[in-house]
Amino acid sequence: MRIFLLILFFTFSFQVFSQNLQTNSPGWNNQFTEESSLSLELRVYPNPSTDGKVTVELNNQEISEVRLTNITGKEVFLKKFPLAENKKEIQLSDIPNGLYI
Repeated sequence: MRIFLLILFFTFSFQVFSQNLQTNSPGWNNQFTEESSLSLELRVYPNPSTDGKVTVELNNQEISEVRLTNITGKEVFLKKFPLAENKKEIQLSDIPNGLYI
C-alpha cells in the first residue's frame, strides 16, 4: 500500500477588482475608498492518500495548474488544466512514497 502525505504550501494568482478608485496623475497617488476582503480556503483530500488519487479544491477561485514538489524543493508533478474549475482530482500513483509540498 502506498501512502502520500501532502504538506500544503501554495501559491496562486488572482485579480482584485475595486469600486470607487480615484487616481491622481502623474504622481501615482491612488486612493481606495472601499475596502473588501478576500477569503480563500484550500482543501486537499484525502491526505494522506492511500490510492494515489487526491482532490484539490479552492473556494471562490479557479484551479488552472497544480504543482507538487518534494521535501528538497524538486518539482515532481505538474498538471495544467485547459478548463479551470474550483475542484480537480489528480492522480499521483506514479510518484514514489514520501512527503510532498
